[in-house]
Amino acid sequence: MATVEVERVSGIPMIDFSAFSIEKKTRPPAENEEVQLLVKQLLHAFSTVGFVFLKNYGISQDEIDTVFDVMDKFFNADKASKLKYSKWDDVLQNGWDKLEKESNNPDRPADLKESFDIGHIYEDTFKWPDDEVPEFKPTIKGMYEKVEILGLRILSAIALGLGMDADTFTSQYQHMGTQKGMTALRLNFYPKLKGDIDVKPEQIRCGEHTDYGGVSILFQDECGGLEVQNVEGKYIPVTPVKGAVIVNIADLMQRWTSDRLKSTFHRVIVPESIKKERDRRSAVFFFNPDRDATITCLDGQNKYLPIKSSDYITSRLASGYSIPVPVQQ
Repeated sequence: MATVEVERVSGIPMIDFSAFSIEKKTRPPAENEEVQLLVKQLLHAFSTVGFVFLKNYGISQDEIDTVFDVMDKFFNADKASKLKYSKWDDVLQNGWDKLEKESNNPDRPADLKESFDIGHIYEDTFKWPDDEVPEFKPTIKGMYEKVEILGLRILSAIALGLGMDADTFTSQYQHMGTQKGMTALRLNFYPKLKGDIDVKPEQIRCGEHTDYGGVSILFQDECGGLEVQNVEGKYIPVTPVKGAVIVNIADLMQRWTSDRLKSTFHRVIVPESIKKERDRRSAVFFFNPDRDATITCLDGQNKYLPIKSSDYITSRLASGYSIPVPVQQ
């Protein structure tokens, strides 16, 4: 069997995901040799770095660029148009946020980004910007459906790497895109930092944080700015790689696995030189367990008390918006 060591980019392992690519209609059997190598590489990366690049996963760069194109059309619309889609429910996972609405690190000024969250994508009540960008809904929904499959494949690979049944985690993801789910696609827009935008001391595009749920799947453009904290506590710039997607472990997965897998701090800084004079786009799929899923340590250690997915995620979201919601340990 080949080694678990793989190529690294900016200190982050680059893993070939072709064995589980969504281009394959069904998930390959666990005993497949390529699958065995993949899950070992994935588990090693997630237990040490907490982040990976995946290549050959089944979504083309052209599809991702099309998503960024429709994002540009929405975020560059006038403010009055975007205000119609301001976040409309108390779960904080549906709708538009203006610049400096959220603060991922309360010790810094609010984040220099706008965002549009798509949580209840399959509900008829979801407000799509059809008048402003007619192609927004079909483009984003098509991407969501593909990344949904990718996320389930990633969860299965993690479970196999842990020596568990492939459906250990996916069984808690039965209601994605509905009011019973907590998964959400967030479209981030970081405007160019010139003109009428006043950058405050210590202000960055997205403050230091860990993600909240199971795993996060990040598509980013070539602008750069993402930094990931290494084991020494230093933030390392992550070079964008065309054709590769970033996946990272989030808090509930770390709790689920009794800290075997690592939820790592990261941030988005303001790049120097010309890069801060252009917009940055990213689309991140927060692959979170269903609202009523109870997260308990799977190894029986009880290192963390059981907690409901919605309680943990909603409390973390609320803290970023300075909304007083009690945090349950």
